[in-house]
Amino acid sequence: MDDRKEVLPLRIVAARFISADEQAGLVELDRIAADASRVIQKRYWLLCLALVSTAFATIITLGPGIFLTVSDTSGADTVVFIGLVCFVLTMAVFASWRVFQYGGMKASAPQTALYANADDPAARNLERLFSLLQRESTLRAFYRTTNGARRYIDHRYFFGKLRAAHVARDGTIRSALFGPVGFWFDRELFLDADVLKLIADAKAEPSRVGAPRKYDYTDAVMSLIEHPDVRKIDIAKKRGNQKLIVGLLEDWYRSRRREVPGETQLSSYAKQILETIAKNRSA
Repeated sequence: MDDRKEVLPLRIVAARFISADEQAGLVELDRIAADASRVIQKRYWLLCLALVSTAFATIITLGPGIFLTVSDTSGADTVVFIGLVCFVLTMAVFASWRVFQYGGMKASAPQTALYANADDPAARNLERLFSLLQRESTLRAFYRTTNGARRYIDHRYFFGKLRAAHVARDGTIRSALFGPVGFWFDRELFLDADVLKLIADAKAEPSRVGAPRKYDYTDAVMSLIEHPDVRKIDIAKKRGNQKLIVGLLEDWYRSRRREVPGETQLSSYAKQILETIAKNRSA
């Protein structure tokens, strides 16, 4: 059975759990992540605002307070006290976000995952994958260090409400993820496993329907080959390239009076196109 094992990004494994068509599964993952991001966006913005405010208050009070204390200035104790209160509030903001995700300061049990629609078949299949990863077993996800070494993560990383972030490419949910220890966690995770066996063990039911043919992605992408605007793309420039590709794809659909896919779907294809261009140019 080990011969069927593959080392794959967790995102790819999740896509296969969702759909027999891997590309369609990736599109579904992006949709799930985008929908979940909208659900938590306001809460996360409030967290960031509170964090910036309390951290700034700490800096402008605790630092000067320590200086005043060293210089034996009258009233220094009061300033230091205010600074310490601000510091405690900053830590409380961090703690509140951890409690929101894990139900407490420690990740002791799986929390109900946050999805825009928990009854979505794709979300249910994704949860079947996470249910395997939540077990304290030999199936452990890992990330790679800068020197390529594997670092396996604890099963409790999949206990949080925002666990869908582990398979999200980007978005608010990805930015908002805390690990069960430390603070923000945004490593790309991998699995060394037999995916078909995992799907069978989890009793997942991947959709057999691929990406809708009405969108005709293949012809749309083919239309970009040797396109003058694509040839001019500066891969070193990080901003604007994806928007350009999305715009060209939208123009292709509109010029043929076809329904234009959603922005999430087109963005997913645009990212892959840019990644392919970068690889080809560096070859």
